[in-house]
Amino acid sequence: MITIKVKFRESTIKKKKGTIYYLLTRNKEYREITTPYKIHSHEWNEKRSLIAISNAEYQRRYELQLIENSIIRDIRHLQHILTSENNIDTIIKLFKKIQGESLLSVFSKSVTNDLYIKNQPRTAKSYIASVKSFLRFRNGVDISFEELTPKLISDYERYLKEQQICNNTISFYMRNLRAIYNRAVEESYTEQKHPFKKVFVGNDKTIKRAIDEDVISRFKTLDLSSKPRLAFSRDMFMFSFYARGMAFIDLAYLTKENIQGEYIIYRRHKTGQELSIKLEICLKTIIDRYSHYSNGTFLFPVLSESTQNYDSALRLHNIHLKKISGFMGLPKPLTSYVARHSWATLAKKKGISTQIISESMGHNSEKTTRIYLSSLDRSVIDDANAKLISGI
Repeated sequence: MITIKVKFRESTIKKKKGTIYYLLTRNKEYREITTPYKIHSHEWNEKRSLIAISNAEYQRRYELQLIENSIIRDIRHLQHILTSENNIDTIIKLFKKIQGESLLSVFSKSVTNDLYIKNQPRTAKSYIASVKSFLRFRNGVDISFEELTPKLISDYERYLKEQQICNNTISFYMRNLRAIYNRAVEESYTEQKHPFKKVFVGNDKTIKRAIDEDVISRFKTLDLSSKPRLAFSRDMFMFSFYARGMAFIDLAYLTKENIQGEYIIYRRHKTGQELSIKLEICLKTIIDRYSHYSNGTFLFPVLSESTQNYDSALRLHNIHLKKISGFMGLPKPLTSYVARHSWATLAKKKGISTQIISESMGHNSEKTTRIYLSSLDRSVIDDANAKLISGI
């Protein structure tokens, strides 16, 4: 008879997370299956061979619950294999095959590779961005297709709304994830359970969120010398605006390596598209202002080098912007998204063409830009941005 035990191995490096593994035993024959699940030693109950969820802080408790759910799923798969197989090595081989092919991230890589082969790179990049977003919601923990339920997808939709992601972007993610899921159904990796039936997958006319030049000028010159944290959020907002409405997630993950000569060169998290932005003086000034604060690889001290918790950083940034909005007496609070929308709106007011705005912001099409309201030579985009920010 083969027994299965869930075990924990501490890291040999102090304070580093250890690894959960499964121990399969038959008489005196032992085999281990290493998992991708990492926890701290104090988060493991050795006597009960369980994760100690109740002792963790709220946010970490959610992450540990996801890991525990994955462990339960794994054990269920192993027990199912045991009903028809009694060779340990064969069991492990079958388990790894099932795990790999039925996991969202693994299967999606296969799908995107196929799309690249078929010369459909834009669709492939859209799928990659959508899976990345969903795994951020899952705190990096992968998931099998059978675990995708209407409730989980609704929770993901609520999470995106809490991050102030606009409806069209939410719909973009949902449509792509649904396409990957339906492909898995077609290839018999899971049964069709319609997990996306309760979420929005259409197109919504974007609510106007832009502010005009006068408000931006007041915002830029507001005295925040006694409030350094608010001043930092103000600088990040202005950097986003100056950088052609750079999304906050892209700003947060900028590294010193993204500075190449007189340009910032980076890839959008949402689409994977590469953009280059000329380093105007106003951008250089903000970079220089925080050069001594930045430790590690990041350009700005938005994320902690150890935790890199983007969701918390975005939430704090928007709290600070809301406070500044209160000082200014604005009818609606500013958010990170307002910088991006304001750049597009002001560019349009200054007579910059929709095509140039679309190319500048990394939109997939001019249609996307029109909802906000052939490639161009880089100098045309540089000149357009210089023209816009010179008036602020």
